[in-house]
Amino acid sequence: MNEKDVISENGIREYTLNKSIPFSFHIYSSVDSTNIRMKEFAEKDEPEWSVVISESQTMGKGRLGRTFFSPSDTGIYMTILLRPSISPEDTTKITTAMAVAAAETIEDVSSKKTDIKWVNDIYISDKKVCGILTESSFDAKSNSLKYAFVGVGINVYNPDDNFPDDIKNIAGYIFSERKKDTKNRIIAGIIDRFSEYYKNIEKNSYFENYKKRLLWIGEKINVISSKGTTPALLTGIDENCRLIVKYDDNSDGIISSGEISIRKKELSDEE
Repeated sequence: MNEKDVISENGIREYTLNKSIPFSFHIYSSVDSTNIRMKEFAEKDEPEWSVVISESQTMGKGRLGRTFFSPSDTGIYMTILLRPSISPEDTTKITTAMAVAAAETIEDVSSKKTDIKWVNDIYISDKKVCGILTESSFDAKSNSLKYAFVGVGINVYNPDDNFPDDIKNIAGYIFSERKKDTKNRIIAGIIDRFSEYYKNIEKNSYFENYKKRLLWIGEKINVISSKGTTPALLTGIDENCRLIVKYDDNSDGIISSGEISIRKKELSDEE
């Protein structure tokens, strides 16, 4: 029998180990997007470590202008506000640190192995269960970040009506049955792990844990950018989590933005 799994501030705080950071929680049953809501808070000078969480989103945001399917009662949709003293070029480190924090937490709570598809997706058994989107505001006068916020969407359970046709072959979930306090445990675990990585984010302390989960090293991939799609071999990753590739003309390259997909004949075009 499925149990209710309700997100609550008290429930999150019960499982949070790091009591020293002054988190403030804004928890909703539904919002357009936790990132959209957080941007409003950020512009009103909401302090760092404010967290927006919702049981559902009507306009969930993904990378590259995509949407993130966010039905009620089945997932975690949250955004954390940061005011980092890092260069604008280093904001990718927020995404990659969060990817490790989310992957480690999912493994801890579920005992299932996770993989990371560069740069921001968490997979279990070749299905995407989590996406991450970092957004920021830049102060041109001081050449610094005004703020950044990192959004996390996790498919904790299978939606009652399953996933839409356009993502059902690639979207997955962590648990088949609901269990009380699972969402609170996941949120608390992510907050704990991410806040530890964030303290020394410029030192890339999360890098080895990111690298060992990275999908497709040694595989033929497509590098997708605004210029088009370019075939390459994924040979590795550097300490700034930029991909190291070898193109078909035998030249080497470093990929710091864009997207990749696997280049295998047996996989469908959806991947």
